[in-house]
Amino acid sequence: MTSIEIEATFALGHRLPPPVVDICAFLDVQGYPISGCFELSKIGVESLKGWFRKDPLAYQSFLPFGRGACGDVYALWLTEGLSPDAAPVVMFGSEGALVVIATDAKEFCRLLCLGYSEIGLDDPASCPAAFDETEPFRRFMQARYGFQLPATAESIMSAAAGRFPAFKDWVLERQD
Repeated sequence: MTSIEIEATFALGHRLPPPVVDICAFLDVQGYPISGCFELSKIGVESLKGWFRKDPLAYQSFLPFGRGACGDVYALWLTEGLSPDAAPVVMFGSEGALVVIATDAKEFCRLLCLGYSEIGLDDPASCPAAFDETEPFRRFMQARYGFQLPATAESIMSAAAGRFPAFKDWVLERQD
């Protein structure tokens, strides 16, 4: 999956942030897995239109770039006039979960380096189950960004939820 394929699904010529482009570069060389069930995807904004029946244009506030094993959608939320580089990463869960995952794409990549099976659904206070499987991706990203990794996802996800507490309510207000 190339960044160009994913970006082709975005409106207004938006581009992926460099950390997500680096995931594409990693996959070109190494392939999957990156972390747990996460995959890059050109699922596109069409996948989010059904979430917003009350406000049919609300989907335009998101740039989807990934998916989970059960149909979860990972997207950049263009809130507060933020660019894709500064936008938080959110998850639309297949069972209705609405979670702010990370404050930006770089923090999202730190989460991927930890090795959770389902980022946004796994308990962020628990130790990740697939840490060893993420070793190649972790080495690649740490070489690029010098990441220091926490033992669990809790600090990264708590910071994101604290910075963007209105995500769930924002979506729910536009649903029905």
